[in-house]
Amino acid sequence: MQSIQPFVLATGLVFFLLQSAGPAAAAQKASAPAAHLQSAGTDSEVSATQPVITIHGLCNEGASKGQKEADSCSKVITREQFEKLMNALNPGGQKISPGGRQNLARAYVEALAFEVAARNAGMEKTADYLEVMNWMRLRTTADLYRRSLKEEYRNPSQAEIDAYYREHKESFERVKLQRILVPREKFAVGDNHDFDQTALAAARNARERAARGEDFGRIQADIFTRLHLGTPPATDLGSYGRADFMEKEAAEVFSLQPGEISRLETEIKSYVIYKVAEKYTLRESQVKAEIARDIAQQKYQEALRAVTDSAQTDFNEQYFGKMAPALPADVPMMPRRPAAH
Repeated sequence: MQSIQPFVLATGLVFFLLQSAGPAAAAQKASAPAAHLQSAGTDSEVSATQPVITIHGLCNEGASKGQKEADSCSKVITREQFEKLMNALNPGGQKISPGGRQNLARAYVEALAFEVAARNAGMEKTADYLEVMNWMRLRTTADLYRRSLKEEYRNPSQAEIDAYYREHKESFERVKLQRILVPREKFAVGDNHDFDQTALAAARNARERAARGEDFGRIQADIFTRLHLGTPPATDLGSYGRADFMEKEAAEVFSLQPGEISRLETEIKSYVIYKVAEKYTLRESQVKAEIARDIAQQKYQEALRAVTDSAQTDFNEQYFGKMAPALPADVPMMPRRPAAH
């Protein structure tokens, strides 16, 4: 059972093998009777010790003719053995389709066949084999350790969740916004500088009208009519958090109380005015799952840094050249800012 596991883990074939049925299997599935497909996904009648794969002809080079005739070169994989492999390759416990199970079975048989052929060819004694297997061992060990860390930190305690919510309560504040948007460019023949000046004047006028309490939808429609811009965007944006804005914008928007209006904001391609329709803070119960994920991810990243920082390394620049900065372990997602148009 050991021959395929490092290969699959290290090359990223797990997802393909367990989730994809492949073109051939998909064609079989499309043409197979419903009763056959049902039986393919039902294994309750197969005992743990019952063979699920039997391979004939896996003979070592030294096997005698009599041994081959007696079929002593057969290999039997029981349900228990196969599922140990399948579960090891599926740490998330995702549901595996019949096609995915079949894919893994075929790939496993193929790998076993190549293993015998490679052994008979003396491949296991070559320097390349030893080097690649050592690399696979290192990668597999690292992958399994990362997996164990994720499992260890997967379920933070309620006390940790409570503390996180208190310390980061500001990040769970939300504002329900209305917005007036004035594009600074008109994608047509003409001088965009002149258009920008006209748009700025329109935006300033819109800010004055908004401050007097006029309806945002009416102001937005008037601007687009005046500037010949076509259909205006909706003014009701929904709810947003601080992370959805640039830092400066977030500070101003969240300083406003319901009914108050922001100053005229200048963005790269538009002038923007915001109005806070509603302001509230999400309850801990509403964000508990999100907090648990954040805590788990934070602990996981800290554990990874502890491992990598423990390896103080000097690289020979005469050989490698100037080393590029290492990529961060976690790349933050771009904030979900209000759509420009």
